[in-house]
Amino acid sequence: MSAANSGRQSASESDADGARGRSPRTGMSAANSGRQSASESDADGARGRSPRTGMSQSRFPFPLPYGWFSIGRLDELPQVPVAPIRAFDQELVLWRNNDGHHLSDAFCPHLGAHLGHGGRVEDGRLVCPFHEWTFNDAGGNVSIPYADRPNRKAQLRTYPTMVRNRHLLAWYHPDQTVAPLWDIPECLPADPVECLRIDRPVKSVWQDVAENSVDMAHFKSVHGMSKVAEVGELTIDGYFRRVRSTQAFKTGRGEIAGEIHSNSHGPGVGVVMFKLMSEVTLISTVTPIGLEEVHLRFTMYHAAGDEIASKIGQGFGAEVARQLDQDIPIWEHKRYQASPALAPSEKPITEFRRWASQFYA
Repeated sequence: MSAANSGRQSASESDADGARGRSPRTGMSAANSGRQSASESDADGARGRSPRTGMSQSRFPFPLPYGWFSIGRLDELPQVPVAPIRAFDQELVLWRNNDGHHLSDAFCPHLGAHLGHGGRVEDGRLVCPFHEWTFNDAGGNVSIPYADRPNRKAQLRTYPTMVRNRHLLAWYHPDQTVAPLWDIPECLPADPVECLRIDRPVKSVWQDVAENSVDMAHFKSVHGMSKVAEVGELTIDGYFRRVRSTQAFKTGRGEIAGEIHSNSHGPGVGVVMFKLMSEVTLISTVTPIGLEEVHLRFTMYHAAGDEIASKIGQGFGAEVARQLDQDIPIWEHKRYQASPALAPSEKPITEFRRWASQFYA
């Protein structure tokens, strides 16, 4: 505790702690107010907390970013009408009716039942499993079985959704009154053929993952490329960012130089065009699950009928997966350096961070 608060607990604080089931003297749960056991200490360490103080040892100073984020590829969304999911460091419920998919907070504003466990859809509306209060796709309560009118104060927070590039995207902003600030374009080739699919949970944050795109030196030191590539043309236009660069890729025929157009549409959606004898398109999404946990989804496509892209797609995809799996252990054990000591060629890192800073409210 801070020195300013280390004195005797006031009577009102003591009463409040008692109401929460905590010891007024220690602030700990009354059922667990003894000395912390070794197993609890180990558990705190696994959660990134100090075994001695229980305080968070966060590696990153960021809140959740705002933007469009993938809830999943369309063909992997739950088949049931109502399903629980976790994203944005909270419990959510994904449900669908004839109008499409809807995303809302999971807990009923009546008495807190989880709508994703036992909830159902009737007449295009979400029904709570506890008392059968019914909500429309805007989150408003529209009926109560044992009342003659709905409760206008019973409002679920809902999240705007849309379908782009074969993903269901949801808009998140900590201020629920802020409507989506930009769109996501359709970027897949005509009649796309999928040639790669990667899913990885990563204990990190979107900004550290995305910073890799301008950390050109690590392609040599981590991924074994023969030389350090250069960042070419950089375009920043509000929430949009494009980096054009050249990079060598390892293939069965040795290293082959390729051109990369990396387009970022906010923090959650990236579209990368690889031009390597032919062209393949990578849709990359980064979804915050918790404050320091993200879900990466990489999906690569080539145009139907492109025989060259078809031949190189699998091998090229394997190289993308190899590099990703080499990056993850570093991401999961590093911390954010707010004032990094950079080499002269690493100015793009500073430029990236300046662009990324706008996505925190």
